[in-house]
Parts: sequence; C-alpha cells; structure tokens
Amino acid sequence: MTLKTRNNFIKVFLVSSLSIMLFSLAILIFSISKNLLLIPPALRIPAFFNDISFFKNNFLAVMLSFAVLFLYIPVCFFLLIRYFENTQTSEIIFFTGFLIACMAEISRFFTICMGLWQSFSNILIFAGKIVLFGRTLAPLSFLCAAILSETSQRQDVERNYTIMMAVSIVFAAIIPMNTARIASTGLVTEGFMFLINILRLTLFITTTLSFLIQGIKKNSMEYKHLASSSFLLILGYSLLVSCDTFVFLALGTAGLLFGTYRYLFFIHKMYMWS
Repeated sequence: MTLKTRNNFIKVFLVSSLSIMLFSLAILIFSISKNLLLIPPALRIPAFFNDISFFKNNFLAVMLSFAVLFLYIPVCFFLLIRYFENTQTSEIIFFTGFLIACMAEISRFFTICMGLWQSFSNILIFAGKIVLFGRTLAPLSFLCAAILSETSQRQDVERNYTIMMAVSIVFAAIIPMNTARIASTGLVTEGFMFLINILRLTLFITTTLSFLIQGIKKNSMEYKHLASSSFLLILGYSLLVSCDTFVFLALGTAGLLFGTYRYLFFIHKMYMWS
C-alpha cells in the first residue's frame, strides 16, 4: 500500500466518521422529538455489578460513552493525517482497523435511539452483528500490528488487512445473536458469550506480550512502551464500550485517551528515529 493510497483511505474514513457523528446527533434529536428513545432493560454484564453500590446502572453514562467515541474517532483520523502523512508504518494502517471497530458501535446507538431493542427483527440481529464485527476487529487490529508490522511483511500489508477484515466479518456472520437478552448498554448479546469474551481477552493479552517480546528481542524501549500503551488503550476501549456507569465512563475515557496518545507517540518516535 503506497503512502498516497493509505492517506486517501484515512481521509475517506475521516469524512465518514464526521458524517457518523452528525448523523448520530440527528438521530438523537429525531428520537427525542418522536419519543422513540427508550432506556434498555437493566441487564448488567456481568450481573454482580448490581451488588456494588458505586457501579449503579446509569443510562446517561451509556449515552455519554457514545459521545466520547464519536468525538474520538474523527480526532484520531485527523491525527493520523497530521502526524503520519509521510511515515510508512504498518502499525498505523492496522490502527485504522481499530477506529473502524469503534465506528461499528453506531449500530448499538441506533438500537437504543430507535427503540429496536424491543423487537426481534432482522434489523436488530444485523445491528448486533455489526457490533460483534467491531468487537472482533478491535483486538485483531492490535494483534496484527504487533506481529505483522515487520519491514519484511510490509509488502503484504494489504493482504493481511483484508484477511483481518474477512475474519471479523465471517466470525460475526456465523455467531448467533440472542435478541431476547438486551444488555443495559443496548448490546444484543451473542451466543457463546463467555467463550467469546475469553477469546477477546486472550487476543488482548497476546498483543501485549507480542509487543513486549519484540521490545526484548530488538532491545527497543519503544516496543516495550507500545506493550503498555496498547494494554491501556484496549482496557479503556473495553470499559467504554461496556459502560453503563460513571465509574466505567471516567476510567474508560481516561484509559482510551491516554493509551492512544502514548501508542501514537511511541510509534511516531520509533519511526522518526529509524
């Protein structure tokens, strides 16, 4: 992938993310005016959060988490253009996959605003699968950045990116959705949820260890910093997309923003030195 192609790709998604932000605002205003905005059932995942007083379910926290995400995405795309326009780095290409994963959360927002969670329609199932696609793509994006960003593999980045996308799409397509169980965040729960969460956790841990091993093998402090930064970023993202309490909103926002800053800073520093 040439720099020009990559930069045009990022610019397209910058415009798309800004469109999503404006579309989300329009949907919210329309839903409120038509009384379509309905609070999802208080199904907590995991359920023991109900027994902890400071983890009290709050619908406002859910909606604010969407605001954070929908502002975060275009800002990140802008930063990629601003600071990496002339930098040939595979990590940045795979990072766009993570931002696309964040964009997939709009279907959960749409599910809440249009009251779709009350139905058992094919639209609700499709919305759930879009979220599942995004939450599969997010860990894969960082795992690919950790293990497929070597200089020797740079010519295969388009193929690897396509495979990453295809795996996420196929996984979302084959996993059944349970439309009878809608979480407090507007999430359509999927079948085999416990096993899927274990798989995500395994991918996240593997990513952190892969960056750390790269740092040890290459005696590179930048890679070691990428290990801690990716862990913090992924943790913040995970808290934010599952946020139905102000505790998770605060911790998730802080982790996502600070983790992203460190992740992009050390990638920039690493390639500037090289």
